Formats: sequence, structure tokens, C-alpha cells
Amino acid sequence: MNLPASSTHRLLHLLMNEGFVERGEDSRTYRAGLEFLRVGGLLASRTDLTNLAHSFMQAVVDACDETCMLSLYVPRTRNAMVVRAIHGSHPLRYEAALYELSALAWGATGLGILAFLPETVIEEVIAQEGPSPADPRKALKPAQLRRDLARIREQGYAHTHGQKVKGAVGFSAPVFNSAGVVAALCITLPENRYEDGMEPRLARALMKQAGLFSASLGWRGPTPGMAARAA
Repeated sequence: MNLPASSTHRLLHLLMNEGFVERGEDSRTYRAGLEFLRVGGLLASRTDLTNLAHSFMQAVVDACDETCMLSLYVPRTRNAMVVRAIHGSHPLRYEAALYELSALAWGATGLGILAFLPETVIEEVIAQEGPSPADPRKALKPAQLRRDLARIREQGYAHTHGQKVKGAVGFSAPVFNSAGVVAALCITLPENRYEDGMEPRLARALMKQAGLFSASLGWRGPTPGMAARAA
């Protein structure tokens, strides 16, 4: 574009403020940010994280024949964003709204990420969060949410009923890179097809693939829920 270096630097910082650009691995490099991915679905489908997720998501679908989604954490807005979905063979299923920002405090796609964020971020989310997307009459209860997050951290996965979409059952397990939680692998299915006895199988499938995905991204920490599963 034949722009002076100073102008290029200033413009990149303006784009960073809006989430369209973020720092690369080298402090002198830049790359597309999550806001750019949200408005550019085509670009999102070509990012490393999304492409790397495919084989792990397919393994979840192969294990349980239900829809598996990849939900990314969007740090700038403290939201989640589903960027890919792979469906099982069931004709009755929920179609995920891709590249739309959604709440971290409601539904498995958000809670599986929120539980593993720093406490300061959790406090910010609680302070700004509104009622349930599925039922505006249902207000957020901070004390109950904190108990739910503690349980998610202990067992290694989130499990919800109808928090974002009425009649939907959701599961999710966190995905980490070397810096911390970046996403969640999720399963969603209609409530009328779900039975309580399915929970262990669905949770194990998600946690196994989320752990393998995390290892491929450089995570070397303990797998959430490992102690509980060993017991």
C-alpha cells in the first residue's frame, strides 16, 4: 500500500483496539483478530485453531453421533463464539449460529470456558451479564453460578439444559494452549433425545478429545477432571 511505517503502525493499533488485529507470536508481527474472524466466516474457517479442531471434533461425532461444535473465547468482549459445527446422522438437531457473540455465563458453550478463566475475568462477566437468553425472566444468580463453575472445574466439563436454547441439552470441555483456556469442544442435542444415562459417555468423549486437542496446542498442564475420573 506504500504507506509510511508510522502510519501502518498507527492503523494496526486502531484495528487492535477494535479486535480486528492482534499481536503475533513475535512482538513485531500481527495477525487477524477474533472480531475479524466473526465478520469474515471464510477466513475463520482457514485459521489454524479451527482447522486443527476438525479431527478432534470428528472423533467426538464418531464416538456419540451427536453434533459437536467448537466455541472460541473472545477476550476483548468477554464472550464465546461458535465457529465450526460437525453434525451426526440424526436429522433432528440444533443448527448452531456461527460467528455470533454469545454469553459466557449461560449455556455449555460459554460455561466450559468461563470456569477456567482467571477470577478477575469471572467477576467482570458476572457484573455485566444479563438474564438467560432462553428465558428473559430468569436472572443470573452469582452465588449459584460460582458453585456451578466450581463443579465444572472439579469434574472437567459443563452440562446444561435449556440455558441458551429452550429444549437443548449441552455439554462442553475446555481447550487450552500454552497460555490458558482458548476454546471449548461442545455437544448439543435435543432434550427429547437425551437420557441421564448418556452423560458419562458424552462427557468422556468430549474430555478425551479436548485433552488431546489441548496437547496439540502446547498445553502441558493437568487435564481438568482427571482426579475425579481416576477416583
